[in-house]
Amino acid sequence: LLERNLQSVANHLILSLAVADLLVACLVMPLGAVYEVSKEWRLGADLCDMWTSSDVLCCTASILHLVAIALDRYWAVTDIDYAHQRTARRIGYMIIIIWTLSVLVSIAPLLGWKDPEWETRVYQDLQCIVSQDVGYQIFATASSFYVPLLVILFLYWRIFLAARKRIRRRQQV
Repeated sequence: LLERNLQSVANHLILSLAVADLLVACLVMPLGAVYEVSKEWRLGADLCDMWTSSDVLCCTASILHLVAIALDRYWAVTDIDYAHQRTARRIGYMIIIIWTLSVLVSIAPLLGWKDPEWETRVYQDLQCIVSQDVGYQIFATASSFYVPLLVILFLYWRIFLAARKRIRRRQQV
């Protein structure tokens, strides 16, 4: 934050990623450690909801930041004018989109998208896990993991092809 030469627009994505990961460390991991050691959830349904939603929010945001970084790198490699288009506003919009999508994925169980056994698990079995509703699981894993994975793989494959093309062009000259 204070180092002048690190205050580039591109590093705003890295800073936002660091915030997401720091939130995992501060909000998710301490309760996760208590739950893991005690082997039961005695902190109530509301805190369970908040904990699992925070986990999904921060982890989704972290993964989506990796997608945005890959997209930023792809544009930097394939678009000659991108250095001029990489503005604080553009990166800011990317960060807003990342956090908005993450909130949309994580808030669904808070709004009632839970499996019928959720309350039994929390109150009787003393377990706190993300909603096991099949629809939510498909939605959450697809939007938080599988789609981002495919996008990242595609973007880095395209970066590889562009780099290889440039190297071959230079070798021919």
